[in-house]
Amino acid sequence: MVLMGRSHQKSEKCYCAQAHNNNWLGGIVTMAQAHDIVRTWISEVLRCHPGPMAIAMRQRAKFEGWLKFSLAAHAELKGATDVVVEAPISVSGVNRARSDFSFKWDGVRYDVELKTPNTNWRMPGVAELHRPVTKNFSSIVEDGRKANSQDCKPLVAFVIFPIPIGDNRWLQYLERIGHELQLTLSREAHATQITLPISPAHSVDVVICCFPISLRVAEQLVPIAV
Repeated sequence: MVLMGRSHQKSEKCYCAQAHNNNWLGGIVTMAQAHDIVRTWISEVLRCHPGPMAIAMRQRAKFEGWLKFSLAAHAELKGATDVVVEAPISVSGVNRARSDFSFKWDGVRYDVELKTPNTNWRMPGVAELHRPVTKNFSSIVEDGRKANSQDCKPLVAFVIFPIPIGDNRWLQYLERIGHELQLTLSREAHATQITLPISPAHSVDVVICCFPISLRVAEQLVPIAV
């Protein structure tokens, strides 16, 4: 895959406009549907911003600060209400932690914790990274501790990047996170792997994961060693 020419840019623009205007969040949303929706939103945001994503991929630069604002704006365009960045998790004030962003649908509030863990796998067109990435994935479990509130329905979302095209090594992290959280996490139910261009000659994969976390799990969380 190469960077898009004018005809492809036009197609990409049309795709983004369709994603913004196609409000398919109809009816009552369950927690399972909510994590699918957020995962789809993140995929749309990444595809709609090839320039920033190419720079982040080439440099292995984390982009969760940019992502939470882009995702919040995208959620509003999709029809979500009461969208707030850095939202207090507890309306009652018992828990003073904040989620990366929250939104409401059908009067139900969902709080999303975002992470963008980078890998250190070698691939063409990407700067090498020699530092260990253990903390990148342990922080995903630590995010779950913020979910100890009766006031919201928490979701944990993360983007693993960059990944060689078609590579499945990222599954080891999903399995370990699921094990530590006592959750059954799978590629089919909780992950989407997409390919993004990073230069005229190179492309990489990213994996978008999202899953709900219960109050019971939040109370039992312990640090993860990956």
